[in-house]
Amino acid sequence: MSLQDSITSVALSSVPQPDKFTALQSLLAPLSSPLDLQTYVTSVLAHAPSLGLVVSRPSIASYISHIVGIECSRADKEVLLRHALTVLQPTLVSYEEQESLVREHLASLYESQGRSTQAATILRGIKLESGQRVISDDYRVDISVRMLRNLLEDVDADAIESDDEDTVPPAERILLAEDLINKTAALILKSNNPIAKLHFKLAQARVFDARKRFLDACAKYYELSHYGSEDEDGIDVDDRLVCLSAAVSCALLAPAGPARGRMLASLAKDERVKDPEGGLPLEHAMLEKLFFDNLLPREDVKAYILGSRRKIPKAHLISRGAQLGEGDYEQDSVLDRAVTEHNLLAASKLYMNISFSELAELLGLGSGEAAEGYAAKMIQERRLRAVIDRVDGIIYFQGGGRGGLDEAERQNLKSWDAEILGVCLQVEDVVSLIQKQYPEFVVGV
Repeated sequence: MSLQDSITSVALSSVPQPDKFTALQSLLAPLSSPLDLQTYVTSVLAHAPSLGLVVSRPSIASYISHIVGIECSRADKEVLLRHALTVLQPTLVSYEEQESLVREHLASLYESQGRSTQAATILRGIKLESGQRVISDDYRVDISVRMLRNLLEDVDADAIESDDEDTVPPAERILLAEDLINKTAALILKSNNPIAKLHFKLAQARVFDARKRFLDACAKYYELSHYGSEDEDGIDVDDRLVCLSAAVSCALLAPAGPARGRMLASLAKDERVKDPEGGLPLEHAMLEKLFFDNLLPREDVKAYILGSRRKIPKAHLISRGAQLGEGDYEQDSVLDRAVTEHNLLAASKLYMNISFSELAELLGLGSGEAAEGYAAKMIQERRLRAVIDRVDGIIYFQGGGRGGLDEAERQNLKSWDAEILGVCLQVEDVVSLIQKQYPEFVVGV
């Protein structure tokens, strides 16, 4: 009698349900051939109406455990798990828990092979909201955190080399991770799993970093650098130092201004950065320059890129995907703009005023217009206290150099502003008079 006929015989027999389950188990136990195993699960699901859910559900669960435990190649195991997913789809509403179990094991198989993108894709198919079964908050958190870890695995790489149809581009993976973080933020507060909380915080930091929210990333990495100790459910010493290095790098990349200054003050007080034997000499040197608003030479930035404990992601070193040499960073990249803004803020501490052309030379920019653009943006965002005189091509720093503008200069600027306002008001009066006497000239204006 064939395997399929034997299962049909068990399903149509009149023996009690527990005996049917025992009979199916005895048929499953000796099976090891992928073809026989596929035949088994297909036949059990085909006879599910006769067997009833009380037999078919545990039989499918036993089948999943069996194929996970048998000795066979990873390729055969993947084929069996994929086949199980396929045959479960038509009756998924009745086998949600078993389908989730298949996806978990298939994701584990992909993780063992380093196929993190495929693992994340498979885990995304698990239903975390269901009317068919009770799903605990801890289970939702565990699956969500596992998805986050796979989505963010090697996400800093230039490209993901895979021909698999489930491959997701790095930029899209970041967006998916950000959406998942937002959905899981409330659940993580209820979790009692310290490891899940740790990985969630790390995922937050990496997403903030990738999304260029550097101050948020800096704060999160700095929090992680204090998380636990070697004999607790936390991060060991070396990994905490990596997080501290990442915090310094994010502070370097963050927009120069008061908010970054407050973050730098916290980092500068940390004794681990100052410790000569702490393993962060470059981070200490960089942090001192940032905190004390010293000018950053390009050579110092290159040395930091090469020697920092946690490397700055390459996406922040390039602006158009150019291939760069080791230690280089491209003009108009995220890092280049951050260094330029820092040096502009540092210049405001050294000078009372400076011309656009001189500022451009100091910042390594090609023109005075570029220097003016950087200054205007920082002034508009209230990250730099200065006044731009476009007529004379000079920037006056307020509170910079030996005290910024003197009283006479302030009065001259106020007088100039008042004169401009007066001219604008007179022009407006003239337009109003023309509109009253010759309305046809201003129709539609």
